[in-house]
Amino acid sequence: MDAGSNDATSCLRGLRQRYFLAGSLLAAAALGLGGCGVLAENPTITMPSSFDGSDASAAAPMTVSPPAEASSAGTLMPVYWLGRNDSTVSLYREFLSSDNTGDPIGEAVQAMTAAQPLDQDYFTPWHAADSVTASISSKNVITVDISSDAFKGSLDSGMAHRAVQQLVYTATAAAANAGLTTVGQESSVAILVDGKEGYRAFGHVTLEEPLHRDPALVAPIWVIDPQESQIRGTEVEVSGTAVAQTVELLWRAEPIVDGRPSAGAAASGSVQLDKAPGKTGEFSFTASLAPGEYSLRVFYSGQETAGDSKRITVSASREDPEG
Repeated sequence: MDAGSNDATSCLRGLRQRYFLAGSLLAAAALGLGGCGVLAENPTITMPSSFDGSDASAAAPMTVSPPAEASSAGTLMPVYWLGRNDSTVSLYREFLSSDNTGDPIGEAVQAMTAAQPLDQDYFTPWHAADSVTASISSKNVITVDISSDAFKGSLDSGMAHRAVQQLVYTATAAAANAGLTTVGQESSVAILVDGKEGYRAFGHVTLEEPLHRDPALVAPIWVIDPQESQIRGTEVEVSGTAVAQTVELLWRAEPIVDGRPSAGAAASGSVQLDKAPGKTGEFSFTASLAPGEYSLRVFYSGQETAGDSKRITVSASREDPEG
């Protein structure tokens, strides 16, 4: 995704963060956020009226199986964010630098509340939690104990559901990434607030029973690699997942001119998924690009606003394909 502007970056640089991550929250601003920081004090965040929590299936009718959660580098941890996807809000994952605190689940959830996304179009409705701890049972039940200060702000039911699922996805991904869960067995997350059960999260979601992932909330198109702001060589290898449709899946590499993606593409093409419509498939392609800064977009024909994009820098001297 690409908001095309970095106006909010200077405001965010003043935040005290444990993680040195770049990016701004312009997509969040489009959803009613304002002020300096992850959220303004006591904002009201709403889903479009036809995409509230009363009909979650309508918000993202195509269910998506998330890609593998494990990072090839032990110094990275998975964190999920929310991002505007056409007329709804979906979940997207990034790998962030880890301090290896000894509590990989708690560290990832803490980052979800306090850190900044790499992609400037992602955002979080959480406030920085003063305390996050986690444990896991032999049956893959993850217990996350988070302080109540993380729940500041006012969300509608649709956004509250997504925020809680953001925590569920982050906790289960972090457990899988650290090798703490049993392969092939679904994980669930019990959320305690200040050590107690039954907290009503954001005024809508009662945290009583262990929660499972809601697969309908994962973004239907997802550029997984490269991540935002990475530097690559002139042969850029791109990979991700998408829910197959009957229309063609396309990609474009648009040069950044005066801080915005240009209308003309430096390179473009189509992507094959080899999956039946409605099924999730992995895609990959290679873009041959001259040195410069680009917005790399993947989208379905006629559905440009429902795609995903990443800003990257191409360097002639860069030989490391991992960025």
